[in-house]
Amino acid sequence: MKTTKLAALTSATLLCAVACAQPSGPAADLGPMHYDASGTMPCSAGEPSYDQACGWRVLRKADGGAELWISNIAVSDHAAFRVLRFSDGAFTDRDGDQLQVSKDGETWSISVGSEHYRFPDALIAGG
Repeated sequence: MKTTKLAALTSATLLCAVACAQPSGPAADLGPMHYDASGTMPCSAGEPSYDQACGWRVLRKADGGAELWISNIAVSDHAAFRVLRFSDGAFTDRDGDQLQVSKDGETWSISVGSEHYRFPDALIAGG
């Protein structure tokens, strides 16, 4: 009888431990752990003043494309990234949000809603 109660108690404890360890919300998106380069870039939320600094990581592709993970300036209560993909000379957003893209010399400026980011062309290709 003691063995049965002990087995039931052990099973209940393990089940609770597994259930309690699971996150209640969506899984945290921590970005890539392996990347080609990282740093900070000018950014801003609201007006395009570029008076803040956002961290970034880039994964460069052999065909000249890149995937750019930028700390999302518009989200402050948890880790979030704006993920921009560069391919065939154009940017797209991982989430399908509309981008406003301009390039002045060797500097890209990208706006997504109230988010504004500015970075050099070398970030994409290296150098």
